[in-house]
Amino acid sequence: MGTADDGSVVGRATLLLEIVEAAGCIRQADLARDAGLPKPTVRRIAGDLMARGLLSRCPDGYELGPRLISLGAAALARHPFRAATAPHVQDLLARTGEVAFVQTVEPDLTMVTLHVAYGHSRATAVSATLDGWPTVEPAEPAILFKAAGRIVYAEHPDRVDGLLAAGLRRRTRYSAPTRRTLLAAINATLERGTAVEREEHTPGWSCIASGIRDREERVVGVVGVIGRSGAWDPERLQGPITSVTDALSAVMPLALPEARRALERPPSS
Repeated sequence: MGTADDGSVVGRATLLLEIVEAAGCIRQADLARDAGLPKPTVRRIAGDLMARGLLSRCPDGYELGPRLISLGAAALARHPFRAATAPHVQDLLARTGEVAFVQTVEPDLTMVTLHVAYGHSRATAVSATLDGWPTVEPAEPAILFKAAGRIVYAEHPDRVDGLLAAGLRRRTRYSAPTRRTLLAAINATLERGTAVEREEHTPGWSCIASGIRDREERVVGVVGVIGRSGAWDPERLQGPITSVTDALSAVMPLALPEARRALERPPSS
C-alpha cells in the first residue's frame, strides 16, 4: 500500500481502495482501523465510492466494485509496455509450454501483471495453486521468495531490510532457511541478471525471471517463466530470457516518452 492519509478527500478515498484491494473483503470497523480514520468518515467515503461503483458490498463488508474493472482495463490497454511485451510472452510460452508473464514495476515497487500466458495443460494448476495468477503483487515479505521479487528488490536493500524487519516466514521446506541465505540469493541476481527459485514460494513450481531496465538502468519491469518442477529446467532459459529483457530494455526508452506526452496532453474540450 503506497498511499498515506494526506487529509484530502481523494487521498482518503485512494487509501480506502488500497486497503480493500489488499484485504479482498473487509469489515467497516477493520477498514477504519487500518486507515486510521473515524468510522463515520469511512462510512461516508465508502458510501460515495459505492454510489460510483468503485466499492461493492460483500458478506463481511466492502470489496472492490465493478467500475474499477473497466477503469483498470482501459489503463492496462494504454500501458506503453503492453504492445511491446506481448509477442515475447507468447514466444516464451511456445518455447516452454509453461506459464510466461511480464510485470511492470511501480515507484513503490508494487508489481502489476501486464500479460500472463499459459496453455490448457496448465490452466487447472494455475487456478488451483497460483491463485489464478494475481494481478498485483504487493510489497510484502513473501515476495522475496519469488524470482521476480528478487529481481525487483535486489537494487533496494533498504526495502529488503524493511520487509525482513516485518517478519519473514518460510513458505515451503525449500525456502531460504536463513536471512543470510536469502540475502545471498537476492544479491546473486545483481551478478547473474536473472533470478531462479525452485519451489521456494509455491510447492511444485519453479521460476526464472529477469528485469527490464530504463535509460537510468532502473528495473521497470520483469519477464519470467514459472513452470511445474521436474517438467523443465529454468536454468536452461537464462540465455533466452535475458535476450528478451535486453530487447525490451532497448525499446522501452522509446515508449516511455510517448506515455509522458500522453499524460501531459491537455484533455480535449
